[in-house]
Amino acid sequence: MAFDEKGPTLRHQAFQDYKAQRPPMPEGMQAQIPYVHQVVEALGIPGLRASGYEADDLIGTLAHQAEQAGYNVVIVTGDKDMFQLLSPSVRIYDPVKDKWSGEAECRERFGVEPARVVEVMGLMGDSTDNIPGVKGIGEKTAINLITQFGTIENLLTHIDDVTAPKIRSLLTEQAEQARLSRRLATIDRAAPIQFDAGAFAVTPPQADRLVPLLRELGFSTLLKTIQPVEAPADAVSFATETLANEADARRWVGTIHAGDTVGVSVATGGGSGVRASILGIAFSMAGNKAVTASRLEAPLRDLLLNVGVLKAAHDWKPALLALHRAGAAVARPCFDTMVADYLLNPNRRNHDLDTVALEVLEHRLGRGTSIPESQAPRGLFDSRCRSCRSWPRSSGTAFCWTWGRFRPWARSWNAS
Repeated sequence: MAFDEKGPTLRHQAFQDYKAQRPPMPEGMQAQIPYVHQVVEALGIPGLRASGYEADDLIGTLAHQAEQAGYNVVIVTGDKDMFQLLSPSVRIYDPVKDKWSGEAECRERFGVEPARVVEVMGLMGDSTDNIPGVKGIGEKTAINLITQFGTIENLLTHIDDVTAPKIRSLLTEQAEQARLSRRLATIDRAAPIQFDAGAFAVTPPQADRLVPLLRELGFSTLLKTIQPVEAPADAVSFATETLANEADARRWVGTIHAGDTVGVSVATGGGSGVRASILGIAFSMAGNKAVTASRLEAPLRDLLLNVGVLKAAHDWKPALLALHRAGAAVARPCFDTMVADYLLNPNRRNHDLDTVALEVLEHRLGRGTSIPESQAPRGLFDSRCRSCRSWPRSSGTAFCWTWGRFRPWARSWNAS
């Protein structure tokens, strides 16, 4: 991957106003450039920079050298200037438009073969880079002139053969500007770099460098493609107890005291929103302990109404809807870690438990708390449902660990 180096280039030396019309890079974007370099390196993608040369020149040089070495070259860019590099062995891929371009596409775009692109650009100029061209000559006229005369130099040599008096006058007055513009538009294929197939090979990502960077930048989707699904050993050892009946529920609820915090996670199925039904419920406590139940026994309902116990959940809304449908209510104080994560990371697109757990636990859960209606089992412990069997452990584990991040906020949240 080629980068522009900070500072003036050889084109600035030839033309002081080169790219002069461009506003300075926004301060916020400047701060991102070092991160781009770090991420590219961590991904195992070789990066190139050279003082005095633009990225286009580095790409042009490497493409030319690779072609000479017998390689088929693909340039990934959306920059039309690169069309001058096209050949039978060099193609361009635009990832934004998902479009491939070769020599035929160059003729469709510029009306000339790739070698003549700089001649057309020298006449018409390029406002993006502040290349002046010949004022008064547009793209259509430039293409017609180069189609007839081949090059700018040949055009200027035979300027008397130009039939339109106005065009002939413009070319006479701005001949040197046309030559300068051609030089500015020409990609340098002799930059001081050497193509080395071995050195430029893509290597596997360096997870130890990449994961902290992606986490810092909030790239949760990319993290999910890198992080393993399996939980770490200390999370796997999470203790889970099943409350089989009302007596078990009453015994466990008796261990909870005023001032304690209980994590609540509800597995739903058979639909969404007010149509969802409860397949089971899990409660997690400090000390890596959790219990699960397939029925809302009376002691568990009383726990949800206990005003002395802080009930914390990740995304209370669907849980409250399902509990309400089951005839259960939840009394304050309550805390929602999904809302808390939104307040801490308002620019993050996804605040689900998997995403937050990925950041805090550094592993993927590979689970959710809602079962699609088409796969909905009869209950939490339905032997047909693999999701239901793994849900209590993964959900309880994830919530207990992620809850530690938000615990300092909880008391002040409910106090206010």
